[in-house]
Amino acid sequence: MAVNEEHRQVEVARELSSQARTLAHSTRDVPAPFDSYTLLGELVATVDDLEQVCQQLGAWHSRVVDGEHYAGEDNRGDGATGTVTAAAELQRAAAALGTASQALRAAHSANGVVRWFDE
Repeated sequence: MAVNEEHRQVEVARELSSQARTLAHSTRDVPAPFDSYTLLGELVATVDDLEQVCQQLGAWHSRVVDGEHYAGEDNRGDGATGTVTAAAELQRAAAALGTASQALRAAHSANGVVRWFDE
């Protein structure tokens, strides 16, 4: 069960980034081919969680109030506020992650019919 780490969100995000970077550097090859199925399953779960994070951060950005949560904005000159734009972009990121999750699920399913060698 996940633990609420609300008090250390930035630290958790940094840890996730570091682990993702480590994984990115380590997946040029898969020494135990049968692990690829589990790896894809874990990626699906991770992308689903990131989609939820983006949805929640987008919703939070849409609820913040000038003067209560922040002290104004620098003038961008385009009439859009940073919080409104951030909320919209986070929802767009969540949708893209949803698409990525579907593709990963399809890859996971396709990988599941392969008879990998157990080295």
